[in-house]
Amino acid sequence: MKTETNPSLSHAVTPAVALLGILLVAATLRAPLTGVGPLLGHIRASTGLDAGSAGLLNTLPLLAFGTFSVLAPAIGRRLGLERMLFLAMAVLSAGIALRSVPGVAPLFLGTLIGGIAIAVGNVMLPALVKREFPQRIGPLTGLYSVVMTLASGTAAGVAVPLAEALPGGWRASLACVLVVTVPAALVWLGRSRHAAALPAAPQSPQASPVNVWRSWLAWQVTLFTGIQAFNFYILVAWLPSMLHDTGMSANQAGWMVSLLQLAALLGNIATSWVAGRMRDQKSLGLAISLLCVAGFAGMAVFPAWTIVWICVGGAGLGGSLVLSLAYISLRSASAQQAASLSGMAQSLGYLIGAAGPVVCGVLRDWTASWLPALCLMVAMAAAQAWVAYGAGRPHTVGGSEPRASA
Repeated sequence: MKTETNPSLSHAVTPAVALLGILLVAATLRAPLTGVGPLLGHIRASTGLDAGSAGLLNTLPLLAFGTFSVLAPAIGRRLGLERMLFLAMAVLSAGIALRSVPGVAPLFLGTLIGGIAIAVGNVMLPALVKREFPQRIGPLTGLYSVVMTLASGTAAGVAVPLAEALPGGWRASLACVLVVTVPAALVWLGRSRHAAALPAAPQSPQASPVNVWRSWLAWQVTLFTGIQAFNFYILVAWLPSMLHDTGMSANQAGWMVSLLQLAALLGNIATSWVAGRMRDQKSLGLAISLLCVAGFAGMAVFPAWTIVWICVGGAGLGGSLVLSLAYISLRSASAQQAASLSGMAQSLGYLIGAAGPVVCGVLRDWTASWLPALCLMVAMAAAQAWVAYGAGRPHTVGGSEPRASA
């Protein structure tokens, strides 16, 4: 007997599973990285790495983002979003397992492999949101940003306690992220099989392809993405060490990263709520960037109020993350263009971000102070305010966008 599939049930289940898959992937895009910063002291003590080499552990994934993000859209068009996300989650799980193997080489190699996988997820997720939920881009971007922030904050907060409680120490602590990446891989394995079983959808007429690399608006989105990543990954990598140098215990410093992530979470929620009610994001981008300026400047000038400045800067960084992701979808005319813009923004953007932890680690070694690094962060946040205003204008790439002189 032939069993009929209920069309209404099928149509209801598919978006629900897509949303579950999006949120699971979002939970994997920062957590494997934020758990490293609080453990750098343990890692350096165990391996003998200096500050610059230890900073490379946070920079390698960003270099992978910069190198492989630009390739992801073309591969995604060939394999499909579902297969790409399954492969990304499977490879990420393998990289996390490898970096937990004894030895310095597996640590760096596994970190690099994981970074390549996260690069694919970073690029594909905005395109998937554009395709699956074109009328709900703002709320969906905010939701998966919240999940990303919650997961990364939890990873940072529990990293040191897990390292002290588990037999494998910091290596076992790093491996715990597999509890998220493996379920994400399984969900997207199912989705990829479902997509392969469906008949090919008729191709809708596409507008003439636009070269995003020639668009000033695309460059503004890219610069915004890069600057927010630059400052975010500096704090992820070095905030525990900054605070530890002021006398905080490693455990307390790790929880300060969680406080940063909590403040970022509130920034995520507020920004996604406000952005959906505005015609453009010019003033919002400017305000969020100025929060970053205030937070970083406060840490440099009034260190006694560090907790306050962590909350202010964290809220600014959280809002910046939501806007950087929302800009990709909002400034694109189609899912395919969103993937191309995402590849450009994530590629060059994270190459800018990759410089942050290494530059600040070197500045700390040269000057024996974190003040130069904080001053650099203030200057970068001021530059972010400028590009945020341009990227926030209500135009799409290739449309009636203003020129660079605007």
